[in-house]
Amino acid sequence: MKFVFSALLLILTIVGVIFFFSTRKHVIPFDKESPYDISTGGHGRKKVLIFSSKGGGGHISAMNALTEYLKEDYIIGTSFIFSDVLAKFDPIQQLTFGKKTGEDLYNFFIKKKWHLPINLTMSDFGPWLYNINRRKIEAVLEKYLSTHKPDLIISVIPVINHLILNVAKKLDLPFLLIPTDLDPTIALSGIRKPKYDKFYLALSYDEPDIRKKIAIAQIPEKQIDFVGFPVKQAFLESHRERIIRKDFNIPAAKPVILLLMGAQGSRDLYDFTKQLSKLQVPAHLLIAIGKSEYLRKSLEKISFPNHITREIIGFTDRMPDLMAVADLFITKSGSVSVNEAIYSNLPILLDATSTLIKWEKFNHKFIKSHGFGDIIKRYHAIQEMVNELFTDDDTKLNEYKKNLEAFDKPNTEEEIQKLVRKILKVN
Repeated sequence: MKFVFSALLLILTIVGVIFFFSTRKHVIPFDKESPYDISTGGHGRKKVLIFSSKGGGGHISAMNALTEYLKEDYIIGTSFIFSDVLAKFDPIQQLTFGKKTGEDLYNFFIKKKWHLPINLTMSDFGPWLYNINRRKIEAVLEKYLSTHKPDLIISVIPVINHLILNVAKKLDLPFLLIPTDLDPTIALSGIRKPKYDKFYLALSYDEPDIRKKIAIAQIPEKQIDFVGFPVKQAFLESHRERIIRKDFNIPAAKPVILLLMGAQGSRDLYDFTKQLSKLQVPAHLLIAIGKSEYLRKSLEKISFPNHITREIIGFTDRMPDLMAVADLFITKSGSVSVNEAIYSNLPILLDATSTLIKWEKFNHKFIKSHGFGDIIKRYHAIQEMVNELFTDDDTKLNEYKKNLEAFDKPNTEEEIQKLVRKILKVN
């Protein structure tokens, strides 16, 4: 396996060098394609352009949440910057003649839980590739932004925000960076002592450990805001649990366990479900398979005792409802799922059965230190952990719940709206 990863990195490195020396002229393919949704905002309103990514589900989720927050007051544009705007700098697109992207490869690694190549690619190869092409990339970004003329740039992406910052400064455009991870390190890659007073950083929570992560960037305090995590509006609203239980066939007398391994799905869902089928305590399982419908048949073949019931749920936009009725959430380490659970006051068990993605390690520390849940290090530990939570007179589970309820969670919609108004100087 290590040989495969090494060979892949070697190929990508060669391709990156070829791009650097052979790319002479950049044809801008997007001059006539507006990123703006004319159904948002209204005539004469200011334009907000959101840069996002198709890698994983978190960036898209954050982009959609921000669109919900701002669409009534601004004309909203969205752009998948890596696969669309900067496609020419994507080695995978070049090698596959546009049939696949680097984000497709990332999502494949996520499904397989191949976290080592993700760490290598995002921490080492990716920044290197974009940095050796920085002048050409900045030229493309400058052309793109000059063509579409946003009044504000918002980025929810990692790795290249220092390049966006350089272009924003050159064009005198306000730039708001909203990291989609509690650990903002990868989003701040390359940013050091920014000397641009129209650059703003919006973080989720004003916590000492999060402040330590941004200290190296030396961003002026007046340019940092703590706004909460960009979750869907539905996570900020109340829920009618009786109706939700009826919609999803949830028994009234059983505790509910929600099992989710991200929007891309994962084979781990089968292994986790197999362990949960051996629980000694009564429970109802909500197994969210996301886009991985191929898992449904194998999950349906798992035998459950009478005291364990289950519902397999495909890709859904009702995750806020599911979290509202769940008593326990078992999930991977992604920041979106973790923060959605925090906003739902839902105790969490995080998957740590394999090597962790670097920037998601912080989520484990955060959950444990705040008493929001625990970490699963071995598949066989799941049954014991869950049995204990539901037979210990709910003592530990109630403690997790109380800690979550007491945690200060800003209303992200209100805080983002307030911040954007301040940046754009609108009433």
